[in-house]
Amino acid sequence: MGSGSNSKEGEERVLTHGDVVLIRSDLAILRGPCFINDRIIAFYFAHLSASLQDDDDLLLLPPSIPYLLSNLPDSAAVAAVADPLRLASRRLVLLPVNDNPDASIAEGGSHWTLLILNNATSPSAPRFVHHDSLPGAPNLPVAARLADALRPLLSGSDSKRDTVPLIEGPTPRQTNGYDCGVYVMAIARALCAWWNNGHDHREGDWFQAVRREVDAHSVKAMRADLLQLINTLIQEKAKANSTSKGDTDPGSLQ
Repeated sequence: MGSGSNSKEGEERVLTHGDVVLIRSDLAILRGPCFINDRIIAFYFAHLSASLQDDDDLLLLPPSIPYLLSNLPDSAAVAAVADPLRLASRRLVLLPVNDNPDASIAEGGSHWTLLILNNATSPSAPRFVHHDSLPGAPNLPVAARLADALRPLLSGSDSKRDTVPLIEGPTPRQTNGYDCGVYVMAIARALCAWWNNGHDHREGDWFQAVRREVDAHSVKAMRADLLQLINTLIQEKAKANSTSKGDTDPGSLQ
């Protein structure tokens, strides 16, 4: 009986941000140590997207879309979903990758990585870059399946599309079994900062930014940073609502 009550409390909505709804149990996940779910990654990617100031060259996709694209039955189905995203015209596309083998299991899987479609550093020679925070890149086969699904959507001749390479990008190693999703968000944050700073051509790509800004310490701090961000957004919404109602007591997460 008590667990049912806790379940209902955990499902309580705490914040709607764009198309993402966070619930109270997501806050407990961030307090950790827990595996990050797709809602939290989708929330943070939406937050990063808002910081891009309507820059159509960089696209951050929520985890549900790459997962769908890699599990569709044929190229026609992939094209139907992906065409509105205009992937070939973007300079960078960030795609979270999850190793869930069973689409019928919500929030399944045990590892997150980040696949990036890179048309920015060499527009004439696009490539996929995979960032995996575990030694041996265990998610590479999953990322490769997604890359295979997307190659036919890229512009150019069939031969050029077929040779779009997939490489492993330099990725700091996680020091536990549950922070892979935070590494995905931390790498995305570093890349977006690199992009917003004029994607420093002295460095050529975002790899140095990732090396500088992502490590076990920054990943641990990021959980607290995300809780503070969510708290701030909750208070801002509560304040806006209370102002319209004549109330002056904004709420916050507990």
